[in-house]
Amino acid sequence: MTFLPSSAIQELNEGSVMTHTLDRTARIRSAWQAAWDQGRVEALDELLSPGYVRRRGPAAAPQDREQFKNSVRAIREAFPDLHTEIEEIVEDGEGLAIRWRSTGSHTGDFLGVPPTGRPVEVSGATFTHFDGGVIAEEWVTWDPRQLLEALGIITTTQEAAVDADLVRGVHRKFITGVTVVTTDDGGTPRGLAVNAFSSISLDPPMVLVCVQRSSTTHPALHRATHLGINILAAGQLDVAKVFASKSDDKFAGLSWTAGTHGAPLIDGSCAQLEVEIGERLEAGSHTVFTGRVVAARHEDLAPLVYSGGGFFDISNTAPLPW
Repeated sequence: MTFLPSSAIQELNEGSVMTHTLDRTARIRSAWQAAWDQGRVEALDELLSPGYVRRRGPAAAPQDREQFKNSVRAIREAFPDLHTEIEEIVEDGEGLAIRWRSTGSHTGDFLGVPPTGRPVEVSGATFTHFDGGVIAEEWVTWDPRQLLEALGIITTTQEAAVDADLVRGVHRKFITGVTVVTTDDGGTPRGLAVNAFSSISLDPPMVLVCVQRSSTTHPALHRATHLGINILAAGQLDVAKVFASKSDDKFAGLSWTAGTHGAPLIDGSCAQLEVEIGERLEAGSHTVFTGRVVAARHEDLAPLVYSGGGFFDISNTAPLPW
């Protein structure tokens, strides 16, 4: 009997995991192309479990495997030249996040709208959970405004459209705090500076953050179950600059502590939250992450403030009487 050194066993195991990942990825790409682009929905039977459930948001009823296949047929009747491109697949154990983009011409009835001949483009993300080599459950999120506007159900005329620079100028008048959104990515801390942070409710305690899809931290947030929100203090301008940059290792030399649920929490912040991610919603160029606050703390420190492209320390300002 021949014994392999531990390093060789590790390499074999890693190779097995990689092969497993590539196999699942290849099967997804093949089945999607067959079903969505060619109309061969029977190809989904080898990928989806008999008890498969597809969830499409809180307002839509879940679909089983046959209902999903029927919906693919209906969409292809309305868009017979449908083409779906898988832009990215991110894996986390038995779960995969699939980012996709679909294009087609509206030449059949759809949602009660007669054929318009208009080109349509829709993008979104699908989150899959494997069980025993087949997909047991999927969650789908996409921005329906793209489709509704393309079909003429809602209209944004050229005259009513607002110039992006004008909107940017308006946003620069709004004063915000500065947060660093963080997550643990398989033992590697990742994060980015975000000022699009807001409370949703106090009962239950829920918040949201908006993250641009081009961010290098974006895939890690899709893999994660929890994220950290660090509200920076006035003395942490250097931290803000690092996390607003494209640096490969933003945590190098930074003092931080892993939270109860694993999210990196930056020492010296005036407030910190750990959030269990609930929904990931596609909105334009960003993904909106909503979630439930599962841990919180704050210190008696003045926050770092951002407005008009600059950072400010407001610790010496006086409140207005009211």
